Amino acid sequence: MKGNMSMDITLNREALLSAALDVERIAPQHSPVELLRCAYLVTEEGKLTVAAGDVECALERQVTCDIRRNGYAAVNAKLLARMLRLLEGETVSILASEKNTIEIKSGAAEYRIPALDASEYPRMELPFPEDTVAVTGIPRMVKRTAFAASEEESAKPALKCVHLAFTEDGLTAVGCDGYRVASAKGKSGPAASVSILIPAASLEKLARLVSDRDTLQVGVAGREVVFRKDGFLFSARQIDGNYFDTDRLFQMVCGSFTVLTDAEAMREMIGSVTVVVGSQNRFYLSFQGNRLQASCESESGASSGALEVVVLSGSPSGTFWYNPRMLMECLKAQSGTMLLEAAQNGALIMKTDELTCVQLAVRAPHSTGKEAACSRKRVEDQTEAA
Repeated sequence: MKGNMSMDITLNREALLSAALDVERIAPQHSPVELLRCAYLVTEEGKLTVAAGDVECALERQVTCDIRRNGYAAVNAKLLARMLRLLEGETVSILASEKNTIEIKSGAAEYRIPALDASEYPRMELPFPEDTVAVTGIPRMVKRTAFAASEEESAKPALKCVHLAFTEDGLTAVGCDGYRVASAKGKSGPAASVSILIPAASLEKLARLVSDRDTLQVGVAGREVVFRKDGFLFSARQIDGNYFDTDRLFQMVCGSFTVLTDAEAMREMIGSVTVVVGSQNRFYLSFQGNRLQASCESESGASSGALEVVVLSGSPSGTFWYNPRMLMECLKAQSGTMLLEAAQNGALIMKTDELTCVQLAVRAPHSTGKEAACSRKRVEDQTEAA
């Protein structure tokens, strides 16, 4: 790495604080490697780059600065953000010396803290601009899919990821944990067929750093997926492997009847009913014509609620049991008018224009639950076959 630790710069304090707060979110504060707990600072081409990362993801933010002497250093990311919050001046100066110390001044206040030699800090590799595609609405897309990825340590790597598929028709994002599937449409520029698996946890970090209005250029460099906009770089580790065929799965789960309802009204009804879910951690939905009823019975008590629906096809009937947390997460990702289909095995299909969720049923108390087990086995078998 070119340069040295003898840095001398001045820049806007609020701009640096914004970058430091983002970097603090990425730097793993409990890492046994001290350098990974740090914010990496380096001057290049009239700007200060503030970076952090680990084996899963990395972030670089750039801030315009007045450079008197180029250099680099690494300081604890949490400490840097805390100091910048406390300073009150409009500008801040940073002076790093080769004696492994760094001075941060603003107004009448001054901090002097230890710095690490960051000469071997790994920088992210960038894709060629012509190999990237423009994407907008990242936070919304992540909110509608990442919740369905598995959080279990023993789960297969693919089930911990969100699958991004770029085609000429746009972007499709899918999350699946073996019990449910969430498939969302996203906005992207035209692209050749590209399939990417990214850990859901990394995408959730990215979603907290950008807005739905931001247009990001997305490309692959080596084993990393890089998201880029002016003054901002985020990379996430790409997971090897193929993802199962979502379209085929949706074809397998065929609804025996379809009704029309409102996602928020259904969410509120189920939320009020499941306050007494108790240790059994399940409740049931009962379809009777144009009436949908949710009921819950446990050692905590009993509750029920009903909702009028519009029948579109078939003859709604039957009682099916579900995990309340999982189903509520699906409904929270939906909004507005929603198509609701139920299959004979209890699989619940929830559709809006931009999002399709499939939630498998669970077994009823004191029953064998063979249908629910077989449904989940089909999902896992498809994942294994892929």
